Amino acid sequence: MVHFPNILILPDNVYSLSIQKAESNRALDRFLFDYTVHAVSFADPYDKWRTLLGVSREFWEDYPFYKPGVPLEWLLVRFLCHHLKAKSLALLSGDNGQVLNSSNFRTLLGLEVDETEREELLTTLLKSWAKVHPKGVIEFRDIYVSSHLTANTLRQSVEALKAKGYLKDLGQNVYLVEKKIFEAS
Repeated sequence: MVHFPNILILPDNVYSLSIQKAESNRALDRFLFDYTVHAVSFADPYDKWRTLLGVSREFWEDYPFYKPGVPLEWLLVRFLCHHLKAKSLALLSGDNGQVLNSSNFRTLLGLEVDETEREELLTTLLKSWAKVHPKGVIEFRDIYVSSHLTANTLRQSVEALKAKGYLKDLGQNVYLVEKKIFEAS
């Protein structure tokens, strides 16, 4: 697992993530792969936090057989995003902390929503990103983990925003958010 997204975008904040494998007793005791996550807000360097993020070893080994269409690292960060939005990060750390496994991953694969709702969601996330990083590029994986859309639905939304001139495709799933995004309603 080396391809973790490194950005987490919320409607009102954007965090830079640093994720490293953790050597913890909980990982040994519970047969987990455990990671330490350090997050720092782009807007306020004093807004930072740290947590453990785990995935059951059994699920990690069986993951390819589920054929979800996205890397496990993406789902793991989406699991983190879910807890951050729910203000329940404390449930992740500790010896009995919640972990990603075969019984809870399906809810993280995303939702199919109508075109208007998905475009509004994506526009909100991209505006949040552009406020703190006006000339920065963003990768598809960072948008994916920050949203609750399926990868397919998100790709359709990205294409729609590209057609409207809000995103510039730089290739290899990397995009530049154009200033024009702030004109979107």
